[in-house]
Amino acid sequence: MKTYRHKVSVHWGDTDPARIVFYPNYYIWFDQSTRLLFDSVGLDWDHLQAKYGVPGCPLVETHARYILPSRFRDELEIESRITEWHAKTFKVSHTVHNAGKVAVEGYEMRVWIGPHPDDPERMKAYPIPTEVRAAFELR
Repeated sequence: MKTYRHKVSVHWGDTDPARIVFYPNYYIWFDQSTRLLFDSVGLDWDHLQAKYGVPGCPLVETHARYILPSRFRDELEIESRITEWHAKTFKVSHTVHNAGKVAVEGYEMRVWIGPHPDDPERMKAYPIPTEVRAAFELR
């Protein structure tokens, strides 16, 4: 499966009074990393909306395990990949590296949605298209 890596600099505002990354920021970075992973295979959110009517892929479950602290001015590398496909959901796993060591491991379970056919104010889960899954296969 496709793996996407990118760098994140820890800024002052990302930290708590002890200058350690405030944990919700990892979830922000996971969300950004998922978008960048999709972008890296040519499936940006605008494309998904235009082609499939998907306004995004909402979270239905999240998890993080904090192994080592990251601090103000650290340079992190986040590695993201889809590790599970289900009919209407998929799991994006994230590993945060700090100075070559694993600092955080986490995942997001996301659902493929589109407009509900009976009520445009609601969303409905739909099967993930085969071509979307195929875009993440190693080429």
